[in-house]
Parts: sequence; C-alpha cells; structure tokens
Amino acid sequence: MISIPIKDLKPALAGLAKVVTNKATLECLRCIRFDATPDRTTLTGTDLDLFASVQIPRACTESTESFLLPLENLQSMARTLPISSCLLLEPGRISCNLGTGRVSENVEAPAVGEFPERIAFDTPPVLMPEPFSRRFVEAMGCISTDETRYILGGVQLDVSGPHDAGHYLVATDGRHLFSANSFTLPLPESVTIPNHKLLLWRGLADLPWALAGEKKGESMHVQIAAGNWTLTLKTIEGTYPNWRQVVRHFRQHRTTVTLPEQNEYAKILSGLPGKELTDRPVELVVEHGALSVKDPLGGSHLVLEGSKAKGPDLTIRLNRDYLIKALNYGLTNIGFIDAISPAHLTCEGRQMVIMPLRVADAPTVKKSAVSSPPPEEPTNQPAPTESQPERTTMTETNGHHTNGAATPHLNGATRSTTPVTPATDKPAIEVAIEKLDAFKATFREALIGVTEITTLLKQSVRDQKAGEKEIHQVRQTLRSLQGVKL
Repeated sequence: MISIPIKDLKPALAGLAKVVTNKATLECLRCIRFDATPDRTTLTGTDLDLFASVQIPRACTESTESFLLPLENLQSMARTLPISSCLLLEPGRISCNLGTGRVSENVEAPAVGEFPERIAFDTPPVLMPEPFSRRFVEAMGCISTDETRYILGGVQLDVSGPHDAGHYLVATDGRHLFSANSFTLPLPESVTIPNHKLLLWRGLADLPWALAGEKKGESMHVQIAAGNWTLTLKTIEGTYPNWRQVVRHFRQHRTTVTLPEQNEYAKILSGLPGKELTDRPVELVVEHGALSVKDPLGGSHLVLEGSKAKGPDLTIRLNRDYLIKALNYGLTNIGFIDAISPAHLTCEGRQMVIMPLRVADAPTVKKSAVSSPPPEEPTNQPAPTESQPERTTMTETNGHHTNGAATPHLNGATRSTTPVTPATDKPAIEVAIEKLDAFKATFREALIGVTEITTLLKQSVRDQKAGEKEIHQVRQTLRSLQGVKL
C-alpha cells in the first residue's frame, strides 16, 4: 500500500493528465503506473510517444509492488477529498481514511506487465543554463501547425555549428523563424523535439532543465529532467531546413531601429484596425529617425515614442501577430535591408526573422517595359512583369525546397521570388522551372480532389451498410409476421 498526500498528488496528476488520456485505445495507456521503493515513489504515464515520470518525495510505502490505477478514478477521488488528507493506493483499490470513516473504491486495471517499457538512458542528463527552458517555450510558439510539414512541427536542437559559437534552439513555420544560442547541448547530433503540451506546462516549463540524448537503434531519443519530473521522448526523424542559409542573408542591414526595453508597443499593435483582414497586416514606417505603425486601411498612424532609427526611410508590411510575438519575447533591435526583404529582430543571442506580406515601396514598372513590342511568334509564356530581387526562403535545405513547400512565399502571399524577364529573353531552364511549379500546384489540387472523392466513397459505403442493415431488419420482421397464426 502507498500513502500519498493529496496536496502532492494533485499537481502530479495535473501534469500526467497532459500525457495520459481516457480516450486511449489500450486500457494500460489510460492508467498511471506506481513504482515504490523504501526511498521514493514514482508515478509514470505514457502515450507511447512520450514517457513522463514524477517522484512524490513525501509518499509512504508499505510494499514495493508495482501496479496500475486508472487516471480518471484517481482524479475523481482527489477532487472530492480534503486537501489535507492522504490517498491510500493499492492494486485494485483507492481509499482514504478521513478520521470519521474510511472512503474506498474498487477499480479495475490491467496487469502491470501490460504497461510499455520505458527506454533507459546510459548517461545522466546535463543541467542546462537557467534560460534554456524559457527559450524552448518561446521557440515552441513559432513551430508550424501544418500537418503536411511534419519536420517543422517541433523545435530543432542544432549542434552542427562551430563549438565556440554555441548551439541553437530553432523553430520556424516558413513565415517566421526564431532562434536562440549560447547553449552547449549534450547531444551526439542535431535533433527535432516534437510539440507536446506537457513541455509547455507551467509546472514544468518554469523549472531548470537537464538534458540528455542517445541513439537507440535507428531513432534518437531525448531525456529531459526538471525538478521531480523526468521525460523521455522520441525525436522527429527527417532533415530540418537549412535555417543558417536564411539568417546569414540578413546581416547587412541598411536601416536599423532600436526600441526601449520597457514598452507598450504590443498593445498598440493589437489595437490597430485591420485585424479582420487576411494575414492581419500592419505597416512599419521608418522616417525622420523614428519608427511608426500604420494600419493597412489608412485610418491610424502612430509614432512609437522612444524608438530610434538610422538609415534610409522605408515602409514594410508584416503580420502583426508575428511582430507582437517578437515584442513579447523582448526583441528590441530591428534590422531592415529594404522593403521587400524580411525583418530581422534580435536581442542577446535571440533572433526572429519575419517575412514581409507584400512590397510596400516597390518602384513602378517602367513605361518602356510595359509598351515593349510583342514577340513575332505566338507564345504561351506569361506576360512580362517587373523583376524582383532573388531571396532565399526559410524552408530551403542545400538549395532545395523541403517538406512539400512550393515556391518561396512572402508570409502567405503566393508571390514569385525569382527574377522574371520578358518571355523572349528567358533561358530554357527558367521556363522549365515555371512549368514544374505549375505542375506542383496542379498536382496538389489533384490530391485534394482525390481526398474528397475518397471521403465521399467512404460515406457511400457507410450508407450502403446502413441500408443493408435496415433491409435485414425488415426481412426479420416479415419472417416473424409469417409465423403468426390467427
């Protein structure tokens, strides 16, 4: 039997509930495993992707037998009992001695042997610097939620750079990118930690973290220790985009802005009109040595008091949600190359790159380019447009697009970033690339159509089965009526 104070058990169950779900198919995955020794009592839960264990220091045990108990029953009992009482736990039973009487509940749970085995690590976790957990949570706020870009759905722990430059935490969704360095990560290779709500839980994220990584078979696993908690999880397999190639293009800033450390700019951006527009745009205007914000509808233009700008004036349009996120992260230095290049926000080893929504200060198309004579022979190539500077997107790896991403985009806008010249001057390779991009778009539309047809076919099969069931019931009713004698 194990005796655990409810005030110690409740926070442990709150964290384990982010891993264990009552909707799990396997019954053992709906349970908490209890392991007791004379020195400590450990509670473990898993969803097969992540194992979470927490030690209860003030638990008392009369036996070292391991057993399982359903999380739902534990939560129900802990909610209804006084916080000063203790739960008495044993195989198949949860009880509490209230002094005036004993409350108990018999529960059904699978055998402890059905619980999955946790992966054991050969090396202990290494304590990380204090801000590591905060930087990890910040990075997790910048990952992609697109299921088709699975590799971007986690935080990259990058150990591939020079050792003296430190290792990096990196996250991106292809429209904005966040990174933080000055860490030395005890990992044999770079890994991507998947998104999990337990990693963002305040009871864990506010604690110092220790980290370890080992390769088990063909997969990399990471262990995180924080306080009384120990997490073991499998990393995301695949090649992460070459984010360094993106960042190194933004070092030569022509215009720089410095913001005060204490400011209310995030609230100002949140209150600007235009939040209902697609991509929630806001314009940043650098002029007269200061930074101002303007809503895209033109109704508000506010100077951000305390900002200091150097360099040429410019106007750039960004997604306000990304900009607010950067301000909340404390990024107070902004660098711009021009109005069509990403904004680069930095502060003390952290940086965020935000792709622009559109070219706000683009020069007009020259009249001679518009009135150029048409080619002598008919052609199916697109009409000549203004050429644009070539840029590297956030989702390139060694020069190739990754994760199913099509052509580079400006924060959601479907816009070409390769120089476009009149059709008569295009090399064959550019024409081939354009046709390939068009084929990609057509192929994606075809996949969407196939998915819709599959859904309709499945619904048709379900309807057919339901109809056959109804016919079978009618036949049974007719047979029963035939047997009735008047």
